[in-house]
Amino acid sequence: MAEKIAEKSSIAIETVLDWAYCEAKVWWQTVGCSIEEEAEKMISPRTGSSLLQEAIQGILKLGYQSRQKGNEFDLPVLLGTLWKVRLQKWGLEEMREKMAAYSILYEELMALFGEKGDIRKMSGAIYDNPTWSHRWRDLANSTGLYDLRIEIDAQQHKAGLGKTIKDRTIDIWKEPIGLADAFARSTWIVENNNFPLHEIQGVGEEVFVDLPHIKVGMTPDLILASGDDLIYEKHIYGIRRPKMADMIGDYTIKALYSAKQKDSDKEVTSVDIRHLMSGKKINMKPRRAAGINEIESMATAVQRRMNAMDFSGPRMVNGWDACGNCDYKLLCFEGEGIMQRYNLPLSGRISLGDELINEMSQQLNGYTEEQKETGIAFARVFLPFIAQNPGMTKDQIDWLITGI
Repeated sequence: MAEKIAEKSSIAIETVLDWAYCEAKVWWQTVGCSIEEEAEKMISPRTGSSLLQEAIQGILKLGYQSRQKGNEFDLPVLLGTLWKVRLQKWGLEEMREKMAAYSILYEELMALFGEKGDIRKMSGAIYDNPTWSHRWRDLANSTGLYDLRIEIDAQQHKAGLGKTIKDRTIDIWKEPIGLADAFARSTWIVENNNFPLHEIQGVGEEVFVDLPHIKVGMTPDLILASGDDLIYEKHIYGIRRPKMADMIGDYTIKALYSAKQKDSDKEVTSVDIRHLMSGKKINMKPRRAAGINEIESMATAVQRRMNAMDFSGPRMVNGWDACGNCDYKLLCFEGEGIMQRYNLPLSGRISLGDELINEMSQQLNGYTEEQKETGIAFARVFLPFIAQNPGMTKDQIDWLITGI
């Protein structure tokens, strides 16, 4: 009988890079998400940045699907409907007027700092990130933008975001964005970008780089077809425009150079980087196999740690400032803090243990008590070895078993 070939492990490049920054980001996306949802049937934990991305991806997908059916909808209309439905779901309908007012003020200030505005640095240059400037803070206070953000974000926990911290010493404009900015930025982005709906072939669909020991997935925001050209479009959501050096060194972009769609051998012709807040787009020609060696080694190492649910202490144990403007900051510091609330290393082991027990129970159904005793004797020998070699892949376990 032909030997069954084990399926190659797969991991997303976004997960690899999140782990490299702080393991808590991956914990929130996996173990933490399931714990919170099961605890009190809560809305899934999310961040302001993910809320913004969900909104833009959501309307692009709706626009693309509607066009396929021969219908045309304006993206601003779709965005307004999406937010209306979401606010109703979260019980935040009463915030709609305040969020609309915040969005108008936000857009007015952004326009003042933009290419057609008259607020500049002393050198005459445009601010890279106007929200970090003293001019922005002064105008935000005088126009009421600051107070509106505080009032709106105080309710964001109902949407699954972390609760805001009442501390006037914290510069909120340098902290992660919340509900107010997610709403305002989504409106600004739709008004300042011309998305090629007629060229879209996919929205938020995963593509893959098939490496010798692991398959690495990544998700371009848009997959486009222009004539015979296949184009991946990656969206940058931050206010600051990315520098060329940053994009050249970005491992997500490097991976996209070599990525292919599922069940397709067609190579990408171009990787376009769209900075959503400015509406500017940069075209980058693929450099095949760029960074592949580093990507494979990082992906394999992180996959081993994830297989073992081997979470260590998060960055937040070093204090508030250590987390910078990480999107998960408020979730990690909420209440008594993520370590006291959940204890990452312990929760990872418990989650792994629960999965093991459930799977073993299913596997042992139908076996006699004598057969189970034989299995237990085998496990007493086998499990200590596994404990000393955490993160073994399925291929490695299968190889070990076949040698017995």
